[in-house]
Amino acid sequence: MALLLDKRGDEIQITEDVVKAAAANWRSGQQIMTLLFDKRRDEVQITEDVVKTAAEYGSCETMALLLDKRGDEIQITEDVIKAAAENEKSGQEIIALLLNKREDEIQITEDVVKAAAGNEDSGKEIMALLLVKRGDEVHITEDIVKAAAANVFHGQGIMALLLDKRGDEVRITEDIVKAAAANVFHGQGIMALLLDKRGDEVRITEDVVKTVAANENSGQQIMALLLDKRGDEIQITEDVVKAAAGNWRRGQQIMALLLNKRGDEVRITEDVVKAAAQTAACVLHSLRLRPVSIFTLSLPVYPA
Repeated sequence: MALLLDKRGDEIQITEDVVKAAAANWRSGQQIMTLLFDKRRDEVQITEDVVKTAAEYGSCETMALLLDKRGDEIQITEDVIKAAAENEKSGQEIIALLLNKREDEIQITEDVVKAAAGNEDSGKEIMALLLVKRGDEVHITEDIVKAAAANVFHGQGIMALLLDKRGDEVRITEDIVKAAAANVFHGQGIMALLLDKRGDEVRITEDVVKTVAANENSGQQIMALLLDKRGDEIQITEDVVKAAAGNWRRGQQIMALLLNKRGDEVRITEDVVKAAAQTAACVLHSLRLRPVSIFTLSLPVYPA
């Protein structure tokens, strides 16, 4: 950028998109923005979109520079704080900076807290910061807890934090349990946490079990946990078996688990076989090993 400005500066216009691109550069944004302020200060307009971009994608150093150089042009809106809460690399540092520099302008809304709960890298740290610094404004709604349950990388840590610090506000609804059941990386850990800490509120409905059966990464582990801990609540319906049969990645393991633990309830209907046939031969192989069916199936033999 320095070379371009030096050699061909008369051809370069510093548009809002150029400034946004610099603000979004997590690695070099501060240096590029400093150069723009130094060389073309009068052309650099710090709009709300620029500030939002810096908050969501940029570094804390870039945001600090914007506040230092053009603080009088910057309003810290809800969208800016929400964007910072979504920033996976620097969200915690940017929110801490904004709380320190512009505390009176900041409103911690449900959407801000939801964004923190869904942040798949630094969500736990951002949530902890919000609870410590502005806890009286943080209200833990169902949507926030759902976002934590669905967070594939740090959901378990965020859920544990919410239950520990604000457990009296947390209600474990079916939608929250389904979000945990669908979590492809930390579903087992989140489900185990919910069962351990709030088991009396956790209802294992057919939709929950179907969601587990369809989970393409951790479905087998979650299903095993539920069968072990809450097996008396679980009914293995045709829709559950179809969901397992249609699971292209973990269907074979889930189907084998269901046949092993609850084989007398597993009904292999035509729709189940069709779902398996559309998925993978390995699921059909698991079905072929079942000794009893409600109707005669002619299944091809696949190597084990």
